[in-house]
Amino acid sequence: MPASALQGVYLSLVSGIGYGLIISLLAGGLSLIYGVMNNVNTSHGAFYMLGGFLTFFAVSSLHLPIVLSITFAFAAAFGLGLICLYVLIPRTMWVSSDPDSQNIVMILFLALAQVLQRGVFILYGGGSVAVPSILFGSIALPGDVFISYQTVISIAISILCYAALFIFLRDSKIGKAIRAFSQDRELAEAMGVRVSTIALMTFGLGVSLAALSGALLSSIYSVTATTGWNELVIAFVIVTFGGIGSISGSFLGGLVYGIVYSITQYYLPAYSFVIALVLIYIVLITKPTGILGEIIERA
Repeated sequence: MPASALQGVYLSLVSGIGYGLIISLLAGGLSLIYGVMNNVNTSHGAFYMLGGFLTFFAVSSLHLPIVLSITFAFAAAFGLGLICLYVLIPRTMWVSSDPDSQNIVMILFLALAQVLQRGVFILYGGGSVAVPSILFGSIALPGDVFISYQTVISIAISILCYAALFIFLRDSKIGKAIRAFSQDRELAEAMGVRVSTIALMTFGLGVSLAALSGALLSSIYSVTATTGWNELVIAFVIVTFGGIGSISGSFLGGLVYGIVYSITQYYLPAYSFVIALVLIYIVLITKPTGILGEIIERA
């Protein structure tokens, strides 16, 4: 393989790992919500978009430092998610396994996505915005490949966020309740786990992860009021590849998707997304639950 081709693969690996880790936060939030609530959050991409605009608002209007602005976007998305779930979705449908209820919830989440996007469009118009980088400049890697400080910091934040999420789910009282509820709903309820509390916390945490992903990537890729639909599809692809309901699967799936997408984007840009979908199709044929997924049974 020519040296230029090897450098292209190397560059694609570096950029793919960075993009995959950051976008995997979006998928992790989607997987978390489904694993507990048994509902597909079709407004998830809108919260990704909102993360970028909330960060931009904090920087431009509140004049907060960029790190605090990202923290603000994460916290604001968490609070907004709680409000939206509590107001928009009937409580009896939060964790319902009834197909009709699930369809209604999906439609209501779609309506929420439209409302959020319309609200952002009214405030900021249809133009794109980009938030400033946490740190400017780049690092030279062996082989004349450069990676921006912003990408390195975003990767570090993503890894730290996953570590904090694993510790939260493993050690905290609410995290243990979330895991118990996702594994055996009836037993968790019998042990005194409050369904409403778990649903609210899970949804808030899931959409705040989506917002964090959008906040980090909005400094690399600009966002518009219509951003989010492609990212929602990407999140579905990653979750399906890694395994529905598996946070580890979302982490791994994001890495694989980012690398495959980046390499194909470098060599076959017109087919990059199609190739990623073909990869998912192959995985589903051989392992329908995804790489790290398990069959989830609910009464």
